[in-house]
Amino acid sequence: MKILIMFNVLLLVIVLSGFSHIVADYLKKDVLCYVFKPLTTLLVIALAWAQTSTFTPVHYWVFAGLALSLIGDIFLMLKKDYFLQGLIAFFVAHVAYVIAFTHTSEFALSTVLLVALLAYAGLLITILNKQLGKLRIPVYAYATVLTLMVLTSYSFFQVSGYELGLYAFVGAVLFMVSDSILAYRRFVKGYAWSQGAILATYYLAQSLIALSLTN
Repeated sequence: MKILIMFNVLLLVIVLSGFSHIVADYLKKDVLCYVFKPLTTLLVIALAWAQTSTFTPVHYWVFAGLALSLIGDIFLMLKKDYFLQGLIAFFVAHVAYVIAFTHTSEFALSTVLLVALLAYAGLLITILNKQLGKLRIPVYAYATVLTLMVLTSYSFFQVSGYELGLYAFVGAVLFMVSDSILAYRRFVKGYAWSQGAILATYYLAQSLIALSLTN
């Protein structure tokens, strides 16, 4: 019972920290953003740790992905433009997630999902292409590994045997949603709601991936 209460408290604290970051970002309170952005990701890492009783290669790779995401968070929140460095950190984080999600004896490929993801990625790249400039190759590479991460999360959900494997798939899809809004805002046009949507879907995505580790 105590463990369950602590777990629920941790979930609540993640929600409060993430919401505080969104509000601080909207109000342009930079100091608070520097506190709550890394804090929220650290709390998600703590969430993954708190519910893990037996560590497997899947767990280690997901923890690596979360840690690399924290590094990416720090790059992207700094005033100086470290977008490329943040992109690289999240690229490697997605590679870690892909390894985690494929650490099974089987692979379940959904043709429908593959076609849908390729169509979506192709449309998004077409919209962004003229504005990418020198970042064209890094963005193409990132889009590729992000698409692969969603595909492998679906396979993980289908064949891993983890009861909450669905969380990994939903989290991966939300990660793609978050990054799509971020890319559109940076390279095409931003809206008043963009940053809030980016952060909300990102924190939810990472939390769901962490929750998928229950064993």
